[in-house]
Amino acid sequence: MVKKSMNKKECIFCKIADREIFSRILFENESTLGFLDSSPLSNGHSIIIPKNHYSNLEDIPDKELTELYKIVKKLAVRIHQNLKIDGYNILQNNFTAAGQVIKHFHVHIIPRNYNDKIFRIEIPRSQASDNQLDDVFKILRS
Repeated sequence: MVKKSMNKKECIFCKIADREIFSRILFENESTLGFLDSSPLSNGHSIIIPKNHYSNLEDIPDKELTELYKIVKKLAVRIHQNLKIDGYNILQNNFTAAGQVIKHFHVHIIPRNYNDKIFRIEIPRSQASDNQLDDVFKILRS
């Protein structure tokens, strides 16, 4: 499959970082921007991006990723305490098949409350066979 990348000129997150599009900015430093999602799943749903354009997790340099996740933690704590929510999801999608819509690396902080019905991830109740696990293990270890 061909990897289609969005260029910086057409990227909505780059336009937000460059102030071409208004956003409610919660945090900013030289490399990272955190802002409220304009189509939130819940009150306080926020997005954290590197100001530099990287398509996905595979593209962002480790140093920038580490710094960005420090900001994710800082904002998650602020959201949790100030909005008095029951919990939150940290979500990061890579590639269309996994739900990535905007091809600029970003992390969602999604505030949650008990029984909010936003989404639930169900843990499978059946285990994989030893053969299945061994096959995948061999592929990933090579």
